Amino acid sequence: MKIFKLTYGLMAAGALMLASCNLNEYPEFDDANAFVAIQQSSASISENGGVVEIPVMLTSLSGISGSVDFTITPAETAGSVEGTHFRLANESKTLSFSKDAPTQYIKIEPIDNDTFGGDTKFTIELTNPQGVTLGANKKCQVTVEDDEHPLAFILGTMNALGYDYFSGGAEEEWTATFEKDPTDLSKVWIYNICSGGCSLPVYGIVNEDKTEIRIPVGQTTANTSSYDVILEGFRDNGETDIPNGDYIVGRITESGTIVISDWFGAHAYNAGTTTSAGWYAIEMGGIFKKQ
Repeated sequence: MKIFKLTYGLMAAGALMLASCNLNEYPEFDDANAFVAIQQSSASISENGGVVEIPVMLTSLSGISGSVDFTITPAETAGSVEGTHFRLANESKTLSFSKDAPTQYIKIEPIDNDTFGGDTKFTIELTNPQGVTLGANKKCQVTVEDDEHPLAFILGTMNALGYDYFSGGAEEEWTATFEKDPTDLSKVWIYNICSGGCSLPVYGIVNEDKTEIRIPVGQTTANTSSYDVILEGFRDNGETDIPNGDYIVGRITESGTIVISDWFGAHAYNAGTTTSAGWYAIEMGGIFKKQ
């Protein structure tokens, strides 16, 4: 057996830095500095979701009045088309602000369909300010996510159940997330594949029949200055190392549950070396079930 001498429980230290300020000093701001800006630079909406509201705010002390227009521009590649991929729920493409209404919303309603065409994108841009000034953040890129992705049945938040090697195989639960790759329809990115030391996503490749996922070992699972943290695994009930270039294998059921019989975990090495510093976690197999 290759893992009979394992250490567990890497510890990290942090420091809390406090800063002081003079509570009698107040920021200077008047309506000469007032501006209108979109509150986010990007947004994603699901094709089968409801109306999404993107806030646009006037920053003003006294509450001046004014208005801005906005334009919709499809991306050059995979562009969203108004009326095909989404509708505007606004009555017009003008937003009016006042003291009583300093925040307005651009309302996007995605259009669902039954075919897979991939995600599409468009950009909202504020234009034509009247009585107000545009702030620095005047654009927002919106992605309309296609819900007919061929791997949609395994995408999203998963309830994970593993069997902790360091507790004699006791059950432990955590939450994992499976996200699609932006270009490869057979690839998914897995966040928190194991219960510890897996803050970075690792990828897996799903076979054509969508019955198996292969997750290459050797992927980095966490960023630290002291350790190189690597995804590693074992077969034959922990007796056989899975070599570099090989995979942790998960079986996918028709309902989208993923069952991994191989053992897997996050192995830490002293940074830049092949000297083991221990393990954050070893799961003696695991089950990932969609929430």
